[in-house]
Amino acid sequence: MRTMIPTRAQAAVAHVLYVLATMQLASFYLISARPYLRFWDYMRGAERNPFQQRVLPVALLWPLVHSRWITSAFERLRGLFLPIQRGAYFVVCFFALCIAGYFVLKLYDALSPTRKLWFAVYPAFLYVTLWSYVVIVQQGFFYPYDVLSLTFFTAGIYFIYTRQFWPLFFTVLIGTVNRETTLFLIMIYMIDSCSRQEDMSLALWRRLDVRMMPWLRVAMLTAVWLAIKITLHHIFAANNSAEDAVHVRDNLEKFMPKHWPAVLNICGYVLPVLLLCRKSIAPARFANYLLVVPVWFAVMFVKGILVETRIYGELSGYTAVAAVLLLERYVTRGEREEETAMETAASSLYLK
Repeated sequence: MRTMIPTRAQAAVAHVLYVLATMQLASFYLISARPYLRFWDYMRGAERNPFQQRVLPVALLWPLVHSRWITSAFERLRGLFLPIQRGAYFVVCFFALCIAGYFVLKLYDALSPTRKLWFAVYPAFLYVTLWSYVVIVQQGFFYPYDVLSLTFFTAGIYFIYTRQFWPLFFTVLIGTVNRETTLFLIMIYMIDSCSRQEDMSLALWRRLDVRMMPWLRVAMLTAVWLAIKITLHHIFAANNSAEDAVHVRDNLEKFMPKHWPAVLNICGYVLPVLLLCRKSIAPARFANYLLVVPVWFAVMFVKGILVETRIYGELSGYTAVAAVLLLERYVTRGEREEETAMETAASSLYLK
């Protein structure tokens, strides 16, 4: 199969457009969503749990709002950059989205044998991210750690698929300080390690062989996750934890038909389609990662609010790449069928 490699000019123009589109998305996100946390309480460690325990953004935001040079720049730029905390949020979100997008492109390059739809990958990523974090009718809030979680999760999936354990280890180490959803990366690592069957007709769970599990490495990842979570829980134990609650009763009501449009808005309605087409996604090892979705839903049914579909936002990068791969497979299949039909027609004319 012929690989589609963009020219230098095409790649340069595409990357400029990617940067501009990312700036636009980050701007629209911050203008549209309402901050849920009290900024200065969060910065000094006095916010409510579990939000305060997701503390990594504090280290990134602190120099941005305490540097006289940076705050002066925000005041000159005005608009989106005022108040200064929104300017600081923009800087963090923009660079986090750029890094996440970089790993999305790297993941696609590692997965696609032809790169036929290379031009669609980043736009697909922006589309899914927009719907995950901005197109939310209920609970449309902004949290400083959300886009960073997307970055860590996308990088983690890339390291898992390319079998780079130590970069994954440090991604989990740092990413858990940001948000505890890195636990799902450990689950995906387990799924990837046990993936042995490439027969795409099999159910996803039948493609796994638990005997292949690298238990020592799984234990290392789990231990670092637990150590960070326990430490952060201890540090902020005195904070108000009234919102660190179980939401099962609240979520049962969300199964009413009036909530279906919001509940199914998981990665812009793309992830439910991927689940329906799961046996058509190749490579099979990459498709197997969808096994984490039922576990994710179960955890969020207990600890999250289902209509607040940003709780699945970390899956935006995976969803975008899987969707493009699925489209690419159908395009390739259509081209092959067309070539076969033309060859058959040519043979018939020759015989005549």
